[in-house]
Amino acid sequence: MHFFNTLAVDLVITLTATTAHKICHCTQSNTIALTFDDGPYQYTAELLDQLKTAGIKATFFINGYNWWKDLERDPEKRAVIKRTMEEGHQVASHTWAHQIPEGENEIKEALVKLDDLVEGIAGVRPRYFRAPQGHCEEDCMKLIEDLGYKIVQWDTDTEDWNYFEFEGLTKEEGREKRVGMVKEFLTEEWSKAKENYLVLMHDVHIHTVREIVPWLLENAPFDKYRFVTVAECLGDASGAYRRGNHSNSTVSFLPGKVTTTFHGSANTTVPGGESDHNNLNNNVNGDELDIDIAKNIISDPSIRSEHIE
Repeated sequence: MHFFNTLAVDLVITLTATTAHKICHCTQSNTIALTFDDGPYQYTAELLDQLKTAGIKATFFINGYNWWKDLERDPEKRAVIKRTMEEGHQVASHTWAHQIPEGENEIKEALVKLDDLVEGIAGVRPRYFRAPQGHCEEDCMKLIEDLGYKIVQWDTDTEDWNYFEFEGLTKEEGREKRVGMVKEFLTEEWSKAKENYLVLMHDVHIHTVREIVPWLLENAPFDKYRFVTVAECLGDASGAYRRGNHSNSTVSFLPGKVTTTFHGSANTTVPGGESDHNNLNNNVNGDELDIDIAKNIISDPSIRSEHIE
């Protein structure tokens, strides 16, 4: 019996080690995960305003060099990522420049560069990943999973990006046609009353932010579903991020709550004076740091670079 148990364990380990997969569906009942690819861009802040008013969370699969070529250097544009995370949305990797390069080392560099950007802004590194256009074959998936990422696809594709291929229509007419098609598509999808939905959209398109999303927020089945992040819809609310490379603490961006857990001893100064400093030291053994102090740390790059992952 021991032999067979050992054989079964070895078989499971072998299969786990050799089989990569994409996550195409949520696992939690009655959930809808809205996802937005390719940003941030000039419409992202407007989208965040809408989501905040509606009181729902979403997931943003971001690039470091795509629609905004100077994101890495522009503080105001970097602040959009910071705001996204502080407001409880999930930020995930979509590669650095919206492409998966040739070669393992090049792929690693593209992923690390995006993670470094996010860590420099918020102190954590994304654990979730989506390939540009969803194109990532078995070898690609195996490499990315081995690097610690969870690969996410979708099951409800709005195709909101595809508005310029309608024969005989101008770009604006194409946008209008696509908006109408998305409304019809989502109406039909909602009518199927599936257990959950993993929806793909793009926050870089004006018609998505100003027409599709407002319509969705008026017509989605809020009485039957919770709108959550991808990590939440997979039952992994606290697992959206990995610990940063340059710190002895863990920042957790749960929807509506930002907390910091310190590992071991830490010496730092927290904005707010001696009382805040004492409060921080009382939490260095693994307790959650007070949310207000955590937000102060995240807002102060000099502290974040030393103590927040």
